[in-house]
Amino acid sequence: MVSGRPPTPGAIFGAAAANFMSSVFFFVLVMFAIAYAWVKTGLARRFALWLIARAGTDATRAVYVFMIGTGMISMVVSDVPAAAIFMAIAVGILDKLGLRPGSRFGRAVMIGIPIAALIGGVGTPAGSSINLLGLVMIEQAGGERVPFLHWMAIGIPMVAVLLPVAAWVLVKFFPPEIASIGDLEEIHDDRRRIGPVSTAEWKVIAIMGAMLTLWIASTWLPVFDTFLVAVVGAVAMFLPGIGLFTWKEVQQVTGWDTLMVIGGVTSLGQASSRTGLATWLAESALGGLADWNAVALIAAISAFTVVMHLILPFAPVM
Repeated sequence: MVSGRPPTPGAIFGAAAANFMSSVFFFVLVMFAIAYAWVKTGLARRFALWLIARAGTDATRAVYVFMIGTGMISMVVSDVPAAAIFMAIAVGILDKLGLRPGSRFGRAVMIGIPIAALIGGVGTPAGSSINLLGLVMIEQAGGERVPFLHWMAIGIPMVAVLLPVAAWVLVKFFPPEIASIGDLEEIHDDRRRIGPVSTAEWKVIAIMGAMLTLWIASTWLPVFDTFLVAVVGAVAMFLPGIGLFTWKEVQQVTGWDTLMVIGGVTSLGQASSRTGLATWLAESALGGLADWNAVALIAAISAFTVVMHLILPFAPVM
């Protein structure tokens, strides 16, 4: 607009496209690949079976274990794969018990697993694409970088508190009608069938261990950027000699609709900031809260976000 002429459609599209392909976009893409490596090699299922076998047969305890296990995996793997792994095992147990639709135990487990995936995703910046989108927006709007370990210092305690509380609430609302989930022979049979840890699983463990170490190190060494480490880790899984998957496989398991939403929201956020729309919206919606103390202000914004999320997906709400 310096020349006094409005921007051309081509210029508008170019600016939107440049913001669309953000670091968050590529992070989400590679995390789909990393999550697929967990599932394809059987590492995620091995962990789930091991955890359930250790839990025993008490039905109430089983609800807690399903939720805690899902939350733990969801800290480093996308929410959907983490939930799908435990749901598949839960369905097998429900079928074995002959429980029908409407079972209180079934409701507690099947509602608890996706809730646990969402809670667990808060634990680390890598646990959810929304976390990274939030970090990017904080850096763009306020110029502040939130280190990986600083996020974990808040996120991990939140997960540690919210997971048991959520499980307790579910058990109170849907008290299991059975005292025991029966013998775990099928679980033990599954563990015997998958055998010892495979070479492919060890590769995933090694790469994920290196990624987590570098993510934590990024707190003091910003060169180990969260996005960069994720991309390098995913690329390593493609390399000859490692070959955990092919690009064709990744294309099939990638949630392209999710990527489109992430790209669109990032582009919209940049446009809103540059045009002054974001400032106007913030002043219009929250202008009356300027004199509130920090705790009340955070509570009000959080409540507003929760209410909006009842009718909108996460990304547009942000």
